[in-house]
Amino acid sequence: MLHHLKSKKILNWCFFDFGISSYPTLILTFFYGAYYSKYIAHNPTVGTSSWGFAISLASVFSFLIFAFLLVVGKSYFQFISVNFFKVSFYIMGLSSATLIFFDKGSSQILPLIVVIISFISFEIVNFFYNFCLHKVSSRNSQGSVSNLGWGFGYLGGLISLLLVFIWIKFSEGLDLFGVSPLLLVGPFVCFWSLIFGRKHFKNFQNERFNIPKITNFFSDVKSKKLTNFLFSYFFFNNAVICIFAFASMFASFLFGLTESEILFLGIFINLFGIFGCYVLGRIDDKFGSLKNVKLCVCFLLICSLLLFFIKSILLFWLLALTIGFFIGPIQASSRSVITKEIDSSNQLSAFALFSIFGNICAILGPFLVGLVIDLTSSIRLGLLVIPIFLLMAMLILTSKLHIK
Repeated sequence: MLHHLKSKKILNWCFFDFGISSYPTLILTFFYGAYYSKYIAHNPTVGTSSWGFAISLASVFSFLIFAFLLVVGKSYFQFISVNFFKVSFYIMGLSSATLIFFDKGSSQILPLIVVIISFISFEIVNFFYNFCLHKVSSRNSQGSVSNLGWGFGYLGGLISLLLVFIWIKFSEGLDLFGVSPLLLVGPFVCFWSLIFGRKHFKNFQNERFNIPKITNFFSDVKSKKLTNFLFSYFFFNNAVICIFAFASMFASFLFGLTESEILFLGIFINLFGIFGCYVLGRIDDKFGSLKNVKLCVCFLLICSLLLFFIKSILLFWLLALTIGFFIGPIQASSRSVITKEIDSSNQLSAFALFSIFGNICAILGPFLVGLVIDLTSSIRLGLLVIPIFLLMAMLILTSKLHIK
């Protein structure tokens, strides 16, 4: 599978994800959100609430952008220039870098506005990355290339996380001109993304991408009988997002893991994710991307359901790592299903729909988990939302009835 990296287009595409994966890893998940809530906001409760609201608002704006592109984009624009994505890429980097200016006692609103801008830019950039799969690879290699790219994304996020973690540990107590070491996370994301991501745009110098008619896209979906897959994707993507959103909380509150143990768990889950992408990527093109998706849904369903019943920390680690193994390939193979089955002229619309689903799921899935926890006062019962989503996905995927 690694022989695909001999192609400069594929190599640059993989390193693009390697670079931009630092943004969700460092800004959204591990460091900056916690720093904002703890030091910039009035108190952690207000900070956490404001942070969640800002991310939700950014998801809504992203949803509107992709919905506009999918539904009426053709009516207003005939094409999208690669420069639009390039500008979004630089906005993501520069807005992340400006987070260094917001420290204790600074405005609570301005950093959230910057995060909203960077998040929307990241969504656009990530859409471009997914869309480019069919541009950089041939049909008979798209499954393995998709998994290879996803593995690179995991690796980039993991290495950037380790570098920042080491930096923070070694810089404790140092006088950095009055700047908290954590505030350097934003500039780090900017430079990391620029160093590894900018070469990808050389693959598409001054290129313009035609915006297809929405009717053509849905006719294509119907003729290829992909409606079931898209509905199932909606459900299992909700599960995937819930796993990422609540993994640390489940680990902490249900199994008593400390912050350090959760960090190590995250590292090992990423490593298993890379391994999963490599193993299942090798068989993706041979046996079919859709079969890979079904396999992943099946194992994720079993593992997430077992998590509800177990109390052993050892079993938790085994199940968590197994989930890590399959959670990367399910996303990578889903992408290659679309790339292989949808006509190249409709790829832009296909991944616009994927992005729409992603933004809906980013709100819906965590909301339902939170609602169940709130109504039942049980975090363990909230966990059950995940296997229910996966069960729905499996039922749709294996159904002989085709949704029209």
